[in-house]
Amino acid sequence: MADSYFVDPAELAWHDETPFSETYQDIYWSSHADSPLSEKQAVFVDPVRTMARRCKPGSQITVCELGFGFGINCLLTADMWRDLPPDCRLNFISIEKHPVRKQDLAQLLSKFEFSSHEPLLAQYPPHYRGQHVIWLSNNVRLLLIIDDIDDALGNLDAQVDMWFLDGFAPSKNQAMWQPALYRKMFSRSRHGAEVATYSAAGGVRRGLEYAGFTTRKIDGFGRKNEMLSAKRPGTWQPLESCRDSITIIGAGLAGIFCAEALTRRGIEFQIIDGGDPGPSTIPQLAVMPQLALASEPRYRFSFAACHYMQSAPGYYKTGVHRWGQNDDEITRLQQITAQFPDEIIEFLDNRMVMHEAGWLAFEETKRSIIDQSTRAQIGSIRQDGQWQCLEGDNVISSSDHLILATGFNRELLPNELEVRAIGGHAVSVKTSGLSRIINNNVTVFPTYEGRSIISGTYEREADASVNWSSISELIQAAAKLVEFDESSAEPWHGIRAAARDRFPIVGQAPDWQKLHEFNRLSAINEYQNGLHYCTAFGSRGATHARLAAEHLVSKILREPAALGLKEQRLMSPARFAIRNRKPDE
Repeated sequence: MADSYFVDPAELAWHDETPFSETYQDIYWSSHADSPLSEKQAVFVDPVRTMARRCKPGSQITVCELGFGFGINCLLTADMWRDLPPDCRLNFISIEKHPVRKQDLAQLLSKFEFSSHEPLLAQYPPHYRGQHVIWLSNNVRLLLIIDDIDDALGNLDAQVDMWFLDGFAPSKNQAMWQPALYRKMFSRSRHGAEVATYSAAGGVRRGLEYAGFTTRKIDGFGRKNEMLSAKRPGTWQPLESCRDSITIIGAGLAGIFCAEALTRRGIEFQIIDGGDPGPSTIPQLAVMPQLALASEPRYRFSFAACHYMQSAPGYYKTGVHRWGQNDDEITRLQQITAQFPDEIIEFLDNRMVMHEAGWLAFEETKRSIIDQSTRAQIGSIRQDGQWQCLEGDNVISSSDHLILATGFNRELLPNELEVRAIGGHAVSVKTSGLSRIINNNVTVFPTYEGRSIISGTYEREADASVNWSSISELIQAAAKLVEFDESSAEPWHGIRAAARDRFPIVGQAPDWQKLHEFNRLSAINEYQNGLHYCTAFGSRGATHARLAAEHLVSKILREPAALGLKEQRLMSPARFAIRNRKPDE
C-alpha cells in the first residue's frame, strides 16, 4: 500500500546461522565465504578505502547502498573510516524496502565486533516509511531510507561518490535491477563516481552502460570468477565541506538544534539570543507526532522527527495518552492507530497511547548544547559581502551564512513567508507522581522537579499580557484529570510563530524579486546567497525542530539532505508566494 506508514519487514529463515529471505528466496550473502565480512570487505569496502586515501582534512565522501540488509557494509565502512582524520565526514545512505526487525539485527550483530553497532541498534527505527538520520559517530552519518527503491531514489537529494548495488540476485529481485534505476543513479552521481557490485550479469552491465556509466569486469570474490565495476565519466575529487562562517539568530528550539547540528560536525558558529518569549521558555514541551489517516509526506516527516528526538539531550520518553473529544474523533484515532504496531501506538479505552512520544526539558537541552550566546536584539540584517546583523546601528555579527531561527519577528521575516503570531498560555503547578503526558482537552505533563506544566491555549490575538480567564480555564480542565495544588499555579504566556499551512518554513531564502518571474517551484533556482530560514514551528517545535535543523545544516554543508525532495517542497520558504500567484502571471 503506497500511502501506508509502515512497510513489511523482512521475513527471515536461518540456514546454518546464515539469514535467508523468505520473500525473495535468496541468501543475504554467500554461504561459501569464510564470513560475510570478508566478502563485503572485498566487494564494497575496499573500493571506498581507495577513494578515502585521497581525502584531505575537511572533505567528505557519500556512499549510497541499495539494500541495507543487516547493515554489514555500513558498519564495515564506518570502522574503516575511523582511520581517517576526524574532520573527514562519511555520508552513508542506504535504501531498504524490507528492513530486518531489530531483534534479528541484534541477534546477528552480536556475532561480530563492530565499533558502531551499539549506536546503530540504539537509533534503529521501527519499519516505517521515510528517511531516518542515524549518527554512528560524529563524522559518520547513516541516512537509512525505508521505502520502495524507485520512490526512495526519486525523492533523494544527494550527489553520490560510490554506489553499492547489494540487493538480492537479479533473478530474485528484478525490481531493483532495472534500467530506470540506473538512470536515477547516474543523475545523482558526481563526476568520477563508481559503482561496486558482486553481480556480473549481462543485463546489469548493459543497463549501467545505457544509463551513461562505463563498465569493466574485475576479479570476483570467492567462487565468483568476475564481477562488475562501473564509473561515471569524469575525474573524481573528494568534496570539500563548507568552511564558511555561520551565525544563528535565535536561541530557542530551532536555533539550539541548528547549533547542535553544527557542533556535532565541529563547525564554529555564533548564536544570538534575543530573548524572544516563545514556547522554548516553557519548562516542559510535548514531543509527539502529528498523524492523519493518510500517510502523506508531512505526517511521515512528523513521525520521523519524533523518532529523531529519542536521542536528543533533555528528552524524556514517557508516552502520551490522547483522548478523543467526541465520537468522530474517537473513530478517527482508532483508524489511525490501526495502522501501527501496538508497541508503537495502540488504542485503549477511548484514547490513543503513543508509546514513543514524550517531552523535552528544553533548559536541559540548551545547557548540553551551548555554553554561551550573544545577547542582542537584532532589528535588521544586510548583505555587504557578508551577512551583517545589526542592533540599532551596531554590527553585532558578520558571517558568510545567516540562519534566521527566530520566532515571530516582523523586522527580520519578510511578508512573503506569511508567518503569523499565535498567542498561548500555560501554567505550572505543584504535582507528585505523574509519570505520563495526558492530552485530554488540555495537556498535563509528568512531574518534573516537583511541578507539572498544563497547556495549552491558542489565541489569534497575540496579546503580550496574561489572560487570567485562559489560565483559569486551563486549571479547571486539568483538575478533572489529575490532582494538584491549585494555589501553586504560576502562569506563562508567549507567542508562537506559525505558517499559514501550519508547517515549518525551512530552507534557503529565495530571491524574492526574481521569484515572481517563475511559475513553478521546480523552476526556482535564484536564492539569496547564504541566507536561510528555520522558523514557524508553531506548537510542534519540540517535535519537528531537531530534524528540520539537521536538514538545513546538511544542505548548507553540501551533504546529502536529511529530508527528501517532497518534504523540502512542503517546507519551502517560497511556497506561499508561488501559491498566491495569479493564473496570468
